[in-house]
Amino acid sequence: MTSPSAAAEWGDGVGGGNLRLHPGVTLGAGFDSNLYYSSSRENSSIRQAPEGFVQPGLRLETPDPAMWDLSGDASVGWRQYLSSEETVASQSGLSANLGANLTWNPRGAVSFRLSETFVRTNEAPSYESAESVNRIFNRAGAMLGFHPGGRVLETYLSYDLSLYRHNLYRELDRYTHHFGWNGHWSFLPKTALVASADYRRINYSSPVQGGPSGEVISADGRLLNTNSNPLRLLGGLRGLITQRVSVGLQAGYGWGFYQDPNGPDFQGLLVKAEASYQFGPVDLDSRIRAGYQRDFADSTIGNFYTYHRALVGFQQGLVGGRLKLGVEADAQMRDYADLGVRQVQTQDNVITIPENLSDLLVGVKGEASMELRRGWDLGLSYRFVSNFTEDVVQVDGPGESSVRDYQRHHVVLTTTLTY
Repeated sequence: MTSPSAAAEWGDGVGGGNLRLHPGVTLGAGFDSNLYYSSSRENSSIRQAPEGFVQPGLRLETPDPAMWDLSGDASVGWRQYLSSEETVASQSGLSANLGANLTWNPRGAVSFRLSETFVRTNEAPSYESAESVNRIFNRAGAMLGFHPGGRVLETYLSYDLSLYRHNLYRELDRYTHHFGWNGHWSFLPKTALVASADYRRINYSSPVQGGPSGEVISADGRLLNTNSNPLRLLGGLRGLITQRVSVGLQAGYGWGFYQDPNGPDFQGLLVKAEASYQFGPVDLDSRIRAGYQRDFADSTIGNFYTYHRALVGFQQGLVGGRLKLGVEADAQMRDYADLGVRQVQTQDNVITIPENLSDLLVGVKGEASMELRRGWDLGLSYRFVSNFTEDVVQVDGPGESSVRDYQRHHVVLTTTLTY
């Protein structure tokens, strides 16, 4: 909680710029109205829980990079649910985040960046249980950039390898090879034509959900994990239309290339549009914005789902930028591809899946942050998420049917100290 000069520094650092290490800690308390995403139509009660968490962290930066630029963030957090109910208290646990980038020649005509991202989550499942969901995501990659003097024309080639691990449903483990290209031509100082190509190879560890040996799901009713090679090609415009109005509009085409010859595949139009209007003093970055997206995503419920997403947002800076307010609302309509299975036989139950599955996801989030003094911030956030679907996955047996609609409110108060 001191000036930047008090942060840890090492010599002349990387390429002539000092390396600075900023330790910090975030303390928080909150309330979750629906820990297990339960439906009001279900017999089980909706589990509410107060919570507290502590999250120490480190941030590394090169303030004035020359030939090399090194940056990184790392944090480890513990979240404790305060409840006398054992299943709720058992959801307490550890999460971790690590991100690092090393860039060679960031200001030159050619640059090269190595990156690493690691995330471990601790989440409650979507059903009442004492077992927490721990997902591990790791991505390592490299990016080669070409940007001659003035950076009127820029182009980047990238490759990432991602690994995903799930502690409860290991048949969902997968790895992804991700190849990317994007280019920018700035025909005006702050307006550019953009184009991108995104190609992925998604491979699951197990060909079916329930494991290769079928110890959970019988051979006559398995849900498949289908590998795919999705490709997206987009192009458009991004930048300022006037001094205060900015837009981004991209359109293109996508292919799913799912490897199940008898299953559904995706081929169709992709759209991404956004616009914002900045008001008030420019240094406060106060603005209203709106956006729309049409795309598809890989899914464990069927091969994929298509979605339409719309959002509106507002943000404003006050008190010389020390107080920041923001609110955002979004709605997403998802339609899942045909699963190809109407009934799944498990060891104990017969599960009946509706022919058509869809979601209407609505979210609202509001945030306020205040810099009390340099290195000491106070934050308050509220998030509402809901799924208004009517679809139910029926279970015949000792298990419970999955009623997929829910409403959840989450309020968190935090204070962060950075040194």
